[in-house]
Amino acid sequence: MKLLVFELRGDIAHFRRPDGIVTHPTYPAMPRTVLCGLIASILGKSVLDGENWMGYSILSPVRTVTQEMSMLGKGWMGNSGDYFNRLTSIQLIVNPHYRVYYAGDHFETLVEMIRERRSVFHTYLGSAFCLTFPRFTGVIDAEEISPAPGDILTAITIVPTNIVERLITETGERYIPMRGARYTVDRDRNFKGTLNFIIEESGRPIKFRTRDSAGSVNYRILKVENGVICLW
Repeated sequence: MKLLVFELRGDIAHFRRPDGIVTHPTYPAMPRTVLCGLIASILGKSVLDGENWMGYSILSPVRTVTQEMSMLGKGWMGNSGDYFNRLTSIQLIVNPHYRVYYAGDHFETLVEMIRERRSVFHTYLGSAFCLTFPRFTGVIDAEEISPAPGDILTAITIVPTNIVERLITETGERYIPMRGARYTVDRDRNFKGTLNFIIEESGRPIKFRTRDSAGSVNYRILKVENGVICLW
């Protein structure tokens, strides 16, 4: 299978979690819906259609800061009747850097557009104030595999928890969960499905023993030179 490889990086990123009411917390990395939206923006589509498989590696440590921002449209009417635009606490990922792997119906078009640094709409990391510009890395060949339960794999991408029976850790590694990330979204902003991921905070490969049952998550595992890639 041929995979398009490209990189995304920026000064900040914000992948808003839906469980924050007063504050705006972020997922520690990109949900699938964000990546689908970014690819759709490159192609000039409102929704990414067809069959699409994607995954990514984290190339810089996951670091976050919290800032207070004045968000337009987030005003509050006090008893005095004076309009007060309250400050909102927002969590930001600092200096994010990802290597994305893509296979699917838009492969050829994406290869051409990203190689030529073209995009129909602007691209960003979760929020419009977090601009990013995809950079073409290359096209690689990968072999799809079907590991047996109990096999030990080393993934260079983030990994869905459904396929992990046990992590095989090494000194200095720090793992963080990414829970409840949405899988798809339609034109009416209806979200369907969730994915839970395991992330190594500094972007190191993740070594794990495969689970007996992968559950209901849609995923593919591909073998490359330096490990395996998980697409979902």
